[in-house]
Amino acid sequence: MSILQDITANAVARDLTPEDFRTYAHPEIERSPYWERGVCFLPECSRRFEPSRDWQMYCCTECERAGTAELRKWGHRMALSALVWRMGKYEAENEALRDLARAARRHVTHVQSAWFEDRKARAESSRNGV
Repeated sequence: MSILQDITANAVARDLTPEDFRTYAHPEIERSPYWERGVCFLPECSRRFEPSRDWQMYCCTECERAGTAELRKWGHRMALSALVWRMGKYEAENEALRDLARAARRHVTHVQSAWFEDRKARAESSRNGV
């Protein structure tokens, strides 16, 4: 599908604003949280703390701000490719757009892998005192 084609056929309601991931996947996250309760989610901190709420991931406001900055940094790298991937995901006729969508999907995967490796390296270096 190109951006010029009618995109309303399978569209969501006009006034619907997609919720954040934590709201969207709440039941799944409750069964399998992606962070350890009481351990700061920022890899270079990883300090133990007593959460004041069940969903608290960061030990302090400074770590939460650093985590938000990390999400922005990596999210901005993936945003355009995620949109392009979705634009061409169900393309049936335009081979060039299908190729572009596949490249966008590969880019998202590449950035996700780089982000994961970056977090692992930061966690490892903080454990080793580097």
